[in-house]
Amino acid sequence: MRVLAICVVYQPQPELLLRSVASYADAVDKVLIWQNSPISESLEDRMVAIWGDERGRVEFRGDGSNVGIAVALNVAWREAVAGGYDAVLTMDQDSVWHAFGSFIEAVNSPDAPAGFFAPRILSKPGIEDREATGKKAIAGESTTTVFAPFDTAFTSGMLVPVQVLEKVGGWCEDFKVDGIDNEFCLHARSLGIQGYRVSSGWLEHALGKVVIKRLFGLRFRTYNYTPDRLFGIYRNNLIAIKKYPSVSRNFRHEFYRTWLWRRPLRMLLGERDLKAKFAAIRRGIRAARKAEI
Repeated sequence: MRVLAICVVYQPQPELLLRSVASYADAVDKVLIWQNSPISESLEDRMVAIWGDERGRVEFRGDGSNVGIAVALNVAWREAVAGGYDAVLTMDQDSVWHAFGSFIEAVNSPDAPAGFFAPRILSKPGIEDREATGKKAIAGESTTTVFAPFDTAFTSGMLVPVQVLEKVGGWCEDFKVDGIDNEFCLHARSLGIQGYRVSSGWLEHALGKVVIKRLFGLRFRTYNYTPDRLFGIYRNNLIAIKKYPSVSRNFRHEFYRTWLWRRPLRMLLGERDLKAKFAAIRRGIRAARKAEI
């Protein structure tokens, strides 16, 4: 399987970006670094020094203008088609693979089902990473790779065969950042194409700017999304739910439970700038209701 990876970067932390790319670069055929903001010459030089061998594994795209994620992913899809690649791996700048080789081996095996694939997501390494990399299995559990069907998955870490991209038509460019992954998964499922979460390997990935709060002796997380991000989260995901009613029931239930109850409550208890954030949520909901499908 020839894999083209794309990592979309926006004001990245240099060391974290290097750690991220290092976690999968040796197991793919090429990595495109898409610049939604300019990266420094020193960081580019470091990446070229590490991966700029005769294979030219790392190449740079984008002029530093923030075009969002979907546009960049669709450029990678078109380059994958032109270059004869079999699949596209989509990555965030702050996601780090653990045992990526095991993941690739699993999806490339005869046992892999037809469809597209995503990893398990954990927020940080710990006891779970020993289990996920196969160094230590939980008592009574099989170490055999499991392909579990999912409704939706994060863009980061997703491996999509080019033939699936051709059928779906790529990623929705009406969504700049948020909801792109969910829309893609629902669109694929509406066409009878299933996504599978792979038990081999896992992805270290944190959502938002997580802060642990305490109230009356209880600990809870806040995610501290900006008003602009909140607008996109509500607008885009609600539009995706409306676009694909035949397959979005489970996702709709989970979205309502999380984003119309749990997250707003945590925002009230532990975040600042609430007036702007709740105004953005209202605008996102209204925009989704008015959107023509």
